[in-house]
Amino acid sequence: MVRPDVRWRERAAALAADLSASGLLHSEAWRTAVEQTPRHVFVPAMTLTTEEGPRAEHFDVDAWLDQVYSDSTLVVQRRQTPGGGHDSLPTSSSTMPSLMIQMLEALDVHDGHRVLEIGTGTGYNAALLAHRLGSDNVTSIDIDPDLVKAARQRLEELGHRPRLVAGDGLTGVPNHGPYDRIIATCAVPEIPLAWIEQLTPGGAMVVNVRGHLVGVLCVLVKQDDNEVIGPVIGAGSDFMWLRQDLSSPLRTAESPVRIGARKVARNLTALPPADVENNRDLAWLLQLSIPGLRMICSTDVFDPIEKRSRPGLLLYAEDGSHAQAVSEPEKDGQHRVIQGGPRRLWDTVETTHTMWTRLANPAPRRFGVVANQTVQFVWLDNDMDWLRWPLPLVWS
Repeated sequence: MVRPDVRWRERAAALAADLSASGLLHSEAWRTAVEQTPRHVFVPAMTLTTEEGPRAEHFDVDAWLDQVYSDSTLVVQRRQTPGGGHDSLPTSSSTMPSLMIQMLEALDVHDGHRVLEIGTGTGYNAALLAHRLGSDNVTSIDIDPDLVKAARQRLEELGHRPRLVAGDGLTGVPNHGPYDRIIATCAVPEIPLAWIEQLTPGGAMVVNVRGHLVGVLCVLVKQDDNEVIGPVIGAGSDFMWLRQDLSSPLRTAESPVRIGARKVARNLTALPPADVENNRDLAWLLQLSIPGLRMICSTDVFDPIEKRSRPGLLLYAEDGSHAQAVSEPEKDGQHRVIQGGPRRLWDTVETTHTMWTRLANPAPRRFGVVANQTVQFVWLDNDMDWLRWPLPLVWS
């Protein structure tokens, strides 16, 4: 039950005020929903987790409430990675309110709209939707029956009874469609065709399309020819993957990478590794140009010429392709590169960086997505131009 002695209302009002002041919250209806929906009901203290597991039993209530009503993502569930060991990954959370509000406002709902949410999680987002549209107009699905059961109980405690379904979010909920709006609080490497089919003509979906490096938010509108199209509205929104295997925290069909040792080539590059590292705008284009790109990170590169390790950059992809570039330049200003596996990754990095520079360093907001039953691609600046890259962003 909601404890009447807990001063959550002033915290919820302060959170709404902060979101408004930051320029993210514009709608009075959504502001009222944030003010009147107790987030702490959906993230009880014992559901919050850390890298080591659940939080300790004894905690400071005020400190917990301050955390709940801050603009923070709160992890409520983790699962072990396959193969044993102690590694675990988050599998459910209450998304940071600023991102939730950005998505809800981008959804552009109107009275009477029917909404499908992919990823029930804690149920807090479903509560906001039910507050705005009424429970009868909200359907939500999650792969985890336990999460759905807990969310249903919390929603009913507040008087909300949206339709909650335990099942595979990839297939949507066809028997209760079609929907005027679809919102996905999980990430996909391409647009599921079932979502397109369950959207009404002229309806819209807000989706997080991502690879292993960068995720983007897209608002896609359904055309009369069963196609969705729309722009990227923001980057850096890396939701947890939509999963079809409840027991694993990994993306469906994701497998460990085995870096290939064959076909190793050593060469020099004029592109400084520092120009590639920590550049998320470039990383987005690299994901498009190198399907299956898994990681870009700092590392020590063993230099076979000098027989020592030197600081550098590592890239590797799902097919085992890899590249290592030494950060310190040689006397001629170039950087030593070692690459191997099925593809010469650094060659594509050089080509992509040149294209990115010639295109005036495009940020993700200059891109958009088209998806239909036969083709899906990302476009730059104009969906009718020839600059386009196929989806998905990862390989099975």
